[in-house]
Amino acid sequence: VLVNGKPCDCDVIADCKVGDAVTLEVQLTNLSKNSVGPLALTVVPYQDFQNGVQNYDLEDAVTFIGSNTFYIDTV
Repeated sequence: VLVNGKPCDCDVIADCKVGDAVTLEVQLTNLSKNSVGPLALTVVPYQDFQNGVQNYDLEDAVTFIGSNTFYIDTV
């Protein structure tokens, strides 16, 4: 997963400012011998309060330009 072109995972926090557009890139790799698909990849944003509570009700706080679900024939 890349956020604004930089790797982001559970050990690396994305550096984003409120109000800035963010480019999200997900790279999928199939290590099996056979193709896999069809697939649907959906981005579900949430706010992590860092105390075990996660807020998924962000309808007024997050806007997607385009779809938040992507359909992939095969990987």
